[in-house]
Amino acid sequence: MSISYIIFIIIHLFVFTFNVEALRRLAMRHREYPLDESRETLPFGFLRLRHIVIIYVAGYVVWVVFSIWLYNHFIRTL
Repeated sequence: MSISYIIFIIIHLFVFTFNVEALRRLAMRHREYPLDESRETLPFGFLRLRHIVIIYVAGYVVWVVFSIWLYNHFIRTL
């Protein structure tokens, strides 16, 4: 294993840990302080918390796939 691949894996593990911790804290706060979802409290009148979480997780998956592609494209070809 090369040093660049080890650093790549470590960065991904740190980002994965950060995302899991952020989602865990979000779930914990959502249980502690249940929010009433109405048109006045929702951003743009329709964006619910579950939509934001889905976008957050989808963004993480896109980041992982794109970074793996970039790694293969730039590092593996050297």
